[in-house]
Parts: sequence; C-alpha cells; structure tokens
Amino acid sequence: MGPAAGSRASWAALVGLGALVAGQACTGDADTGGQDLDVFGLLAAVGPDVMLPALERFQVDLIGLDAALVAWQDGSGDQAAAQDAWKLALASWQPLELMQLGPAGDSLDVIAGQSIRDLVYSWPTINGCRVDQETTEQAWDDDHWFDDNLVNAYGLDALEHLLFASLENSCSTQIGIDEAWAALGDSGVLANRQAYALTLASHAAEVAEYLHTRWSSDGGDFSGLLTAVTETSPYDSQTEALNAVFDALFYLDNSTKDRKLGQPLGLLDCSDDRCPEDVEGLISGTGVAALAGNLDGFEALFTGGDGAGFDDLLAELGHGDLSDDILDAVAVARATVATLEGPLDELVSNDPDAVTQAHADIKAITDLVKGDLATILALRVPDEAAGDND
Repeated sequence: MGPAAGSRASWAALVGLGALVAGQACTGDADTGGQDLDVFGLLAAVGPDVMLPALERFQVDLIGLDAALVAWQDGSGDQAAAQDAWKLALASWQPLELMQLGPAGDSLDVIAGQSIRDLVYSWPTINGCRVDQETTEQAWDDDHWFDDNLVNAYGLDALEHLLFASLENSCSTQIGIDEAWAALGDSGVLANRQAYALTLASHAAEVAEYLHTRWSSDGGDFSGLLTAVTETSPYDSQTEALNAVFDALFYLDNSTKDRKLGQPLGLLDCSDDRCPEDVEGLISGTGVAALAGNLDGFEALFTGGDGAGFDDLLAELGHGDLSDDILDAVAVARATVATLEGPLDELVSNDPDAVTQAHADIKAITDLVKGDLATILALRVPDEAAGDND
C-alpha cells in the first residue's frame, strides 16, 4: 500500500530538513581525561552496528503492522492481530529510544538534532482527545495534514489510541465532538480509525526510512559526520561527538528511571502517593515491555553492538572491571523487569515493591554511568541528570 498524500507532503519536508552533507571520515585521537584515546572505532560503529540494525528491525515490524491493519480493514484479519502487530513495532522501537543522537535527537538540545524521534513516537506527549477529534474530521489524507498537526495526533502513540481505546470518545463535552461522534456510530468510528491508522503507519514507515537513509553509508552517512572533524561535521571534535553518544545513554536515567518508573511510583512529579495513570502504554499494557526494550537499547549503544563501544574504551584504559559492573547491572535490571507480570499501572498500584526494585536496579546502572564512567572518560553529564539524587 502506497503512502497517503499527507504522508508524501511530510516526507518532502523531512527531505528538506536532511540537507546535511556527509564529510569524509578520518582517523584521529580525542583527548579524554588527559589521555589520548582512539575513539574513531566507537564513533564509526554507531551507525552500522547500532542504529541501522535497530532501524531495520523496526522497519520489518512496521511492514507487519501495515499488513495487519489492511487485514483488519478488509475483514481478512481482526483488531486483536493488529494490536499484536503494533506491540511488536513498539517493542522494536523502544531500543531506538536510547539512540536519540544526530537527526533523531531533539533539535533544541542535541547537536544536529531534527526531532525525528517525535515524528515516530512522542510519548509522553500524547493526547487521545486530539486523535478522536481527527477521527471525526477525517482529513488525514489532505496533502498538508502532517504539517498542520502536532505530533500528538500521529505516530505510534496515536496508533495506540486508535487500536486500543474504547469506542467512547475521550474528549470533554467542552471540546464539542459528541454530536459528530454519535453521528458516526460505532461502525463509523471503527472504519475511520482503520483508515486513519493506515495513514499513520505509512507515515511512520516513511520517517523510519528517512532516518535509515540519514545513517546509511550510501545516504546521509551520519556516522561519517560523527567521526570526521571537518567543516562538514556538526561536531567540533571527536570528544564532542563522543559526548553526544554518551548523552544518549541518559535516556535510561531521565526517561526510563524517572519518567516511566519514578513518576508513577510517586518519587517525583506526582501529587499523590503514587500516579499509576502516568505509566507508559497505559491503554495497551506495554509499560513493562518498554522497560525491557530500553535496557536492550542501552546495552547496544554502550557496547557498540558488534562494533566498538564504551566497553572497549574502558578496557583500553585498564578499567574493564567497570564495564563488567555496568553490564552486570544491566543483566540484573533485565532479570528484575522480566519478573514483572501484567500492566505496569496495575503493578504500581498492587505490587509497588516489585516496581520499586526495578527502579532501584536501573538506578544502579545510571549511577555507574554518571559517576565512574563519566569520571574515567572525562565526559560531561547532561545537566538534567547531573543533579539527580533520587
């Protein structure tokens, strides 16, 4: 199935954003804590050994999602199969949440960031009412629809609402869609959700392909920009590029630990003892799977996948024991998360000790990263993580 007209318009805008020219990669040393370390291997591995394999897995699952949505629409499949396909796609995206550097990163905070991540998945910036409004307006095929709407109306999070929300609309009466919603009836709402979902899945696939192209050696070659210290590179030095990769690891601290666990547990930014309604994947029950995917992404970026990683730099400095400690802590956290059964909001309410243990085990990882790892490699800890004492 080809992309919708609105998706094509959004794709054109993305291509315009991607007018960075890849420079020639060059070998060289970065000064790290007064010691000369060759970081070229780590930086060169980020694209081919970390980003591209993760993106390719995600793209395969998006193909499966599109097929399941088509089958749901034409009656050869059902909604449950489409929900399962969405869960697979979300699970393969979660490791990429740890890879928000370069074009995937926030344009306001990340060097060369283009906020591409938010086009695919903008959680916690979600709004079921906006999705319901668009369901009644039926304008998602308009040429400029993606340009005219905020990220809370599309992406995997909007697809979650289309696939898992009840047939009641989620807007307050003041929003004023009750009459249009009632006029559609259940069958009309369902048909509109199916068509809307197909458009969003197509758009997500186009954005993923764009991101893949930006990292590919025969496309944007962003790995070349990481390794090259030339006028075409957005980085002033390999140390700055290394710190950009290091910064991406802190998603595990600021989002996984704090936002996905700490906030629902009432440890921060919660006005009650606990805030289970703030978990990720609230209506799909995918909050636990998200934690597991984030840990996978952290490990891939830390080790460089099949290439060089931070573990290799530590071994070169004679600190392989710290690498072992970090990877052991990841294994412990992964095992704890694997014991969590059921929706995360229910666990926060009914078994908070188990969720608190997961929080503590992930904190053990991030404490090592912002403490010993940052000190040994003389890397800067992001401001939002530097003052974290929870």
